[in-house]
Amino acid sequence: MAKFISAAAASFGVLLVNAEEFPPYSQQCRDDAGPPFSDLPRFSAGSAAIPILKAGGECAQPLRGACASRGDAKTAYLEGPLQCNGNGWHCRILVDDNWPPQNLISDLNFGYCNLTEAIEDPGYDRSGHCHGSDDESTYYWWVRDHWYRQYNGRLRCCCNWGKGADALTSGRIVNGCDFRRTVTQNENLDNCRDANEGTGMNYNGGCSAGFTKFQEKNGPIPENDRQCWEVHQFGFVGGGGGGGDSPDEPESPDEPESPDEPES
Repeated sequence: MAKFISAAAASFGVLLVNAEEFPPYSQQCRDDAGPPFSDLPRFSAGSAAIPILKAGGECAQPLRGACASRGDAKTAYLEGPLQCNGNGWHCRILVDDNWPPQNLISDLNFGYCNLTEAIEDPGYDRSGHCHGSDDESTYYWWVRDHWYRQYNGRLRCCCNWGKGADALTSGRIVNGCDFRRTVTQNENLDNCRDANEGTGMNYNGGCSAGFTKFQEKNGPIPENDRQCWEVHQFGFVGGGGGGGDSPDEPESPDEPESPDEPES
């Protein structure tokens, strides 16, 4: 049966992975939110997150291989692996009126390029939180980190960071976006503080003047939906709220009481 599934998947150009070996190594840096990776690899288990499937109940094209090998669409959408032809990825977390944003509002960092404010001001940053990378192996680690940071909302992701159709850095979609670097397998994780900061690779190019026709009409962002996917009710909420379980911090032992001072 496994050989049949692998052959069928190959015929559709999807990639199967061994679920027990994914991700193949840790890229968790010191400032990444959440418990140690070795303690809780399946952070989405039991959560209220909803993967949005395509017509006919199919997984999004970049995640069909993951859906075939990871066991369920929720795990595939939140963890990958992605198939973006080596072009990287980018994600936006948007405020959802039906899902508490928790810490999202405190770190909004982009404006959509169909808004006059974002077109005129490259620093306009009230549309949501954007992050991406040119390396697909970083997707799992960014999602896991922002899940536990409680940047909660509606997650929309697409292939193509700096190359390919509708690449994020073309200035067609957003006016800015942060970048997560790859932590290599030979890197000493003790020396990695934060793979999301100080990369020098953030996109700060603003909205391109070449797309003003649709921008002036305040029309929809011209994305190729075949290379995009969404998760609703994204993020950790804790306390039984459906965001996935995080191990409780051990309680500190009570301080021993000091003996009474002897009376003089």
